[in-house]
Amino acid sequence: MPIIGTPIDQREYYQNSGNNPTYDNWGTYQYLLLQDVINNFLLTYVGDDKVINKIDRNEVVFHAKRGLQELHYDALREKRGFEAELPDNLKMHLPHDFVSAVKISYVGDDGTTRQIPQNYNTATPTSYLQDNSAQKNILMDNNDNALTGTPVIETNWANKSDKGVVEPDTNLLGQRYGMDTASANHNGSYVLDKNQGFILFSSDLSGKNIVIEYVSDGMYGLADNEIKVHKLAENFMYDYLVSSILKQKFGVQEYIVRRAQKQASASLRNTKIRLNSIKLGELTQILRGRDKWIK
Repeated sequence: MPIIGTPIDQREYYQNSGNNPTYDNWGTYQYLLLQDVINNFLLTYVGDDKVINKIDRNEVVFHAKRGLQELHYDALREKRGFEAELPDNLKMHLPHDFVSAVKISYVGDDGTTRQIPQNYNTATPTSYLQDNSAQKNILMDNNDNALTGTPVIETNWANKSDKGVVEPDTNLLGQRYGMDTASANHNGSYVLDKNQGFILFSSDLSGKNIVIEYVSDGMYGLADNEIKVHKLAENFMYDYLVSSILKQKFGVQEYIVRRAQKQASASLRNTKIRLNSIKLGELTQILRGRDKWIK
């Protein structure tokens, strides 16, 4: 309940919106709308007495979206994720706005996530159907397109019973070499196929809840008036727009373009530092006990 005397806009912030159990405005003060950034840029950086005397709004929108994508890839690293139970075919589709995987794990019995390593020793190629002749000709449909089926690699992978850990031979104790430490664990493994858009998991993860964390460009399925920019990155957006527009503009001196590019690079570096959010207390807690001997 809001405190008596709280302004109306703050009361609306803490109250639920209709039948929706969560309110859309919770936590939004840390963001700006992309359209506000564009409007501020056109008002402040464009004019007869400015370096950019005239620019079409559509061009500014294009460069603004490109700058926001660069932020998501390089500086923001705002992870998105979802949890779902692994189906019987051991395959999960990649999210629509998937750009790069950050961490794939499963939920343990204690509620913590256990990271699943990626298996780089296999792949999921396209498998073409063949006839039973000695030449093993590829089968075609009526439009002369090759017919495809389930790869043998995928079938054998799903039927794999071990967890990637080879039990040592007691007769050769102390003489085991060449173990692949990347797969020597009991968390299973996965194969990522970006072209076909799915993740294939090993059979020992059957029935577990999988958590997929990934990086998105922050624009999929959003209108221009719904795309958000973090306030700590606002200054970079302005500098990026100036740099990108001047680089494409005819008749601008080279030293002005280079100065704008250096300013945009410095703003990106400052944005990374701000968004890293390194806290002394957390760093001290992590380093605590590192100098103690393990007995």
